[in-house]
Amino acid sequence: MNHRLRPKNWRHVSPLLRTLALVAAALLAVAGFVAGTAGTANAQPQSLYAKVVVIGVPGLTWFDVKSSPELTALVDQSHVGSITVKTAGPHTCPVDGWLTISAGTRAWGSVPDQACGELPTVADGKVQNWQTYVDRQAEHHTGAPLGRLAESRERVCGFGPGAAIALAHSNGTVENWTADLDPALLASPACGDAIIDAGAMPLREGRDEARKKVADLVAQARAADGWVLLVGISQLTATAHQEPLVAMQLPPDNGPRWLTSDSTRRPGLIQLTDVTATILRGEAKELDPAGQEQPGPLDGNEIGFGGDRHTDASAVIEDRLDTNERFEHPRPVLIAVVVTLVVAQLAALGWFLITRSRRARSTSEFTLLAEGGFFIAVFLSTATVWWRWPSPGLSLYFVVLAISAGFAAVARTVLKQWAALGVLLAAYLVLLVDGVLGTPLQFGSMFADGPVIGGRFYGFGNSTFATLAVAALVTAGWVAQRLLDRGQSRVKAALAVLAIGGLAIIVDGKPGWGTDFGGIIALTPAVLLMAWLTWRGSITLKALVGIGIAGVLAVSAVAFLDFLRPEDQRSHFGTFVARLLDGDVSDVLIRKLEMALAFFHTPAGWFMLAGVVLAMIATVWPDKVPFESYRRFYASRPMIRPTLLALSTCGLVGMLLNDAGVALPAIMTGFALPLLVAHLLAATVSPESHLVQESSSVDRHRQ
Repeated sequence: MNHRLRPKNWRHVSPLLRTLALVAAALLAVAGFVAGTAGTANAQPQSLYAKVVVIGVPGLTWFDVKSSPELTALVDQSHVGSITVKTAGPHTCPVDGWLTISAGTRAWGSVPDQACGELPTVADGKVQNWQTYVDRQAEHHTGAPLGRLAESRERVCGFGPGAAIALAHSNGTVENWTADLDPALLASPACGDAIIDAGAMPLREGRDEARKKVADLVAQARAADGWVLLVGISQLTATAHQEPLVAMQLPPDNGPRWLTSDSTRRPGLIQLTDVTATILRGEAKELDPAGQEQPGPLDGNEIGFGGDRHTDASAVIEDRLDTNERFEHPRPVLIAVVVTLVVAQLAALGWFLITRSRRARSTSEFTLLAEGGFFIAVFLSTATVWWRWPSPGLSLYFVVLAISAGFAAVARTVLKQWAALGVLLAAYLVLLVDGVLGTPLQFGSMFADGPVIGGRFYGFGNSTFATLAVAALVTAGWVAQRLLDRGQSRVKAALAVLAIGGLAIIVDGKPGWGTDFGGIIALTPAVLLMAWLTWRGSITLKALVGIGIAGVLAVSAVAFLDFLRPEDQRSHFGTFVARLLDGDVSDVLIRKLEMALAFFHTPAGWFMLAGVVLAMIATVWPDKVPFESYRRFYASRPMIRPTLLALSTCGLVGMLLNDAGVALPAIMTGFALPLLVAHLLAATVSPESHLVQESSSVDRHRQ
């Protein structure tokens, strides 16, 4: 028996089976990376001491810890991590940070396009110009209830100007506050908890002295027998380099470990609003218009610890500096990679248009497949731990390009004319695995906002969802077409669409996995529409309305079930329901609408909209497209029309109901269109391309 698979036999193996060879390496990479990270995913909150002392230091970085023997000595005596200080405004000046602690939600204190100003003073027991900050929350629709901390927790003492802002009541009055630290008052029973403003780190001269002052304040706070939380609470200036700042908690409980919270679900990372939640310890209240106290939702959760123990201060510091590298480079490198891919595509296309040679066509197809591979490389690059390589930014650039080109090369070699479909299936499987395992590949990738922006600490972001949606819908259409080609009924093909698309919806929407509220709003009706068109071939207005209602009910059920969970375990699904029931959702909706419309403040947003509209027109009216190869392709298979219409539906609903606005369908188009063109280029030179016309007549005969 000949155990070798001859090339002529390889061509007759099912494309679906051959695709498994393409994704095997990707899945092994995912599994290997997750094996190294899965043990740190479930951090549990610790019991707190009776007194919590927060020491806030604007601009305290891990470079300061490395440069200070006194602060370095604290590392092995602390639970450690980094804190992201994103607030409601474009920059986090010191006033923004202190107001955010006051409200327990992201607040807006500084003036856009202006330098960070001095903190307001306290006169006659009241923060000066307090009403200005209250008005600023209404102006920017932050929904931040300034004064919540003071009105929800008794016997909290404050020391320093920043602490006055954090502990001011809703009318700006301040109690239990002194301008300078009083160690005796701090240690007395009159101070149940305390907040200390250690002052901003100087930009240049005097930074060494400021570090020693911070270490001394920590020693005095520990002498008061408190649970000390040392955190950077803001950047230094409006133009400062953005990075996660220092977070330490002393003394450590059960050995020094990594700080975390349920709001980030990442060992070694907390956010600024977690500080308020920790001080309140589940006692958050706000005032309704009648002046009655009611429970109010917080953006943060109590700070706890998790992960492995650490006992080497220098290793911990280097780990934190590596983390800064990890979140600094992805966005700038993203632009460089995209420009490189676009330039390569334009060069290859120009070569092909001039020469019309087979080699030029093949090169153009390869560059298009590489762009599709890029949508996988942004995630798999995380598994390479590039931030620990020399020149991390340059390393990330070459890693992403190499993975993108690698997928293109393997797909063409293994799957021939079906290479584009192989790339899509690989993306589908990689993202399903990543979602089920808690999105370890997305965190810190080019498609994640990162902790500095603070948009999403876990789950799928908009770019990730756009990739998953395209991959899931096209994979579902491909599998359904294979079933129809083999003589299976339309019912079975429709069930395959529901299974493949439904699995993507579950992974994308399940709290703790994708946790993507906006995503399932867009993907659910698209999958239902595609399944209906697969089953019936056409759709009525009544059926379209029914699909819309079914999608709304499915999304509402997920959100309500998440709302029923304990408050500190809810994702933003349940938090949204809570705000809706409290009548506190208008500011959230207005902010999301403003984010969606912000794309049209620049020409780029209008260009994206034009491209998206043209792509959607091509899916609805293929006869309007001035390319014969596309019109032939559109009519060649019965599942092409349902798949393209589902993609347009998902993009349209996402654009109208998601804060990403036009960017979401633009990303979907950027993933799907190059692969479609690559498939058309491959089909025109494939030995099997003559079968397209024959299969078209056979499919029409079946219908």
